[in-house]
Amino acid sequence: MLFKYISRKVTVISRVHTRHVTNISIWRNDVLENALKFIQRNVEFVRIHGPTADEVTRDVNLTDKTCLITGANSGIGLEVTKCLLARGCKVLMACRNTYAANIAVKNVPCEKANLINIHEVNLTSLASVKNLSDNLQKEYKKIDIVILNAAVFGIPWTLTEDGLETAFQVNYLSQYYLLMNIEKILAPNARVVFTSSESHRNINWNMPKILSPSLEHLSIPKEEYTSIRAYNISKLCSILAMHYLGYRWLNTEKTVFCAHPGSFIKTRLCRNWWVYEALYTTMLPFSKTIRQAASTILYCATSPELSGVSAQYFKDCRRCEESDLASDMHLAFKINDITREILRERAPAFIDTFRVTDKPSASVPNVPTDVDKVQRVKENVEHDSLISSYTN
Repeated sequence: MLFKYISRKVTVISRVHTRHVTNISIWRNDVLENALKFIQRNVEFVRIHGPTADEVTRDVNLTDKTCLITGANSGIGLEVTKCLLARGCKVLMACRNTYAANIAVKNVPCEKANLINIHEVNLTSLASVKNLSDNLQKEYKKIDIVILNAAVFGIPWTLTEDGLETAFQVNYLSQYYLLMNIEKILAPNARVVFTSSESHRNINWNMPKILSPSLEHLSIPKEEYTSIRAYNISKLCSILAMHYLGYRWLNTEKTVFCAHPGSFIKTRLCRNWWVYEALYTTMLPFSKTIRQAASTILYCATSPELSGVSAQYFKDCRRCEESDLASDMHLAFKINDITREILRERAPAFIDTFRVTDKPSASVPNVPTDVDKVQRVKENVEHDSLISSYTN
């Protein structure tokens, strides 16, 4: 059946200039997808995929809490938004398409409408991220939950206005930069959740890359690019960022998690290439629903069971070991260093806050003529001992 469907789709695309044929393609796709969604909703075995977002947050009261979520106007992000609103949380929707965001929340009950604030951000632009973070700092005294959920997938190789590969910047760099900029207004016990993916396990770097990663290993050049690889690297970077933040916030009540929502979940993420659309559509009866996919993210963001826990990777609302590469603390510090170097070069008015420590070290040489050099020497001196103390 899948072969027949794909064959029909190829034929239709090759004759897309004919309106009649295009309409047939759309009709066939809608019929198939609606039928598979019906099966997904009604076949009893789908329960093996776990609880829904509503079930996970049923006993949680988020009144007086504020959550910032990227990619909130569709798919899993929209489901997370609806559940947070239902629990009394104020939601700051950070979206590229604010018109789509307004349409997406038009069915929210009137009494919840005052809990929604929509903010525009284009994650392919560091300047846009800076503008958003500046506005957030002006408008809000504290943010209790941050869910970094936005992502792109299945796109051809392109560069952003900042000269970086698009998936790397959108899925990781811009959202990490946003977090860096708003750290000062995070609540003392804030929770940060990166939407992650099991596909991070498909990245296997050799020892030279692990010891000395470079920008080209993260922002892939055109001749080495595949959309899947770029996506996987961006998700690996997010898990490594989680581990770095776990150390940075070790003596605070701030916590950070990565959450894998599930595989082959039919959202707009797969819309950029019809092959992915066909594959994800065919997998509908066997994958999680959107409501189930949102559950692990919300569990990490709201569950009282995780109080005092940090820097852990979850799937199916359970702790799960990430890949060896993703748990390498040396690499986590190295990726943080590269990230800060990229932002120093490209981000407007960048203020480097994500250093290992702001406290002076007695072991640092006194070189008063070059403040930046002092800071870099200090971080290098501390680097190995910090990793050792975290992992032991």
